[in-house]
Amino acid sequence: MEFFDIINEDGVELGFKKERSKVHRDGDWHKGIHIWIIKGNKILLQKRSPWKDSFPNCFDVSCGGHVNSGDTYNGTAIKELKEELGINVSNKDLIFLEKRKHKTRDTPRKVINNEIINVYVLNFKAELGDLTLQRDEVLEVKLFSIQELRTLLNKKPNLFTPNISYSILYKLKKILGN
Repeated sequence: MEFFDIINEDGVELGFKKERSKVHRDGDWHKGIHIWIIKGNKILLQKRSPWKDSFPNCFDVSCGGHVNSGDTYNGTAIKELKEELGINVSNKDLIFLEKRKHKTRDTPRKVINNEIINVYVLNFKAELGDLTLQRDEVLEVKLFSIQELRTLLNKKPNLFTPNISYSILYKLKKILGN
């Protein structure tokens, strides 16, 4: 059973924790991380497994997760990369991009996700075949160019979670320099 520290909309801890399912049921603010993996001039996205409690079978941020009670943003980023994709990194490998408020809803599944997330970028040098996917979380991974993602967001937005947005693509485009 996972527990999250409850925070306010400004990211200040309120001094209590709550079970994951109740946090998502009630829409409490909590902490999360997103890691965007860049390989060459492309972005790696993961396709969520069909068993996920929100947005199953949709392409999502390269790696993401919730910060469990008592854990740190950086520690969670390192842990999630290892668990979901089999990537070993240290703090110096993660490039901090921004901290932001992030709200998503999966109405059919009654999931309300209000997070303050730290967003990181990771330059990935290895081959995709070197990844070890956590199958209950990640169905597959795929590399996309910024232009491919823009086109697919226009034509087939249901392929993606709300984490894939034009605003994040703009920021990643600046990092990629294309």
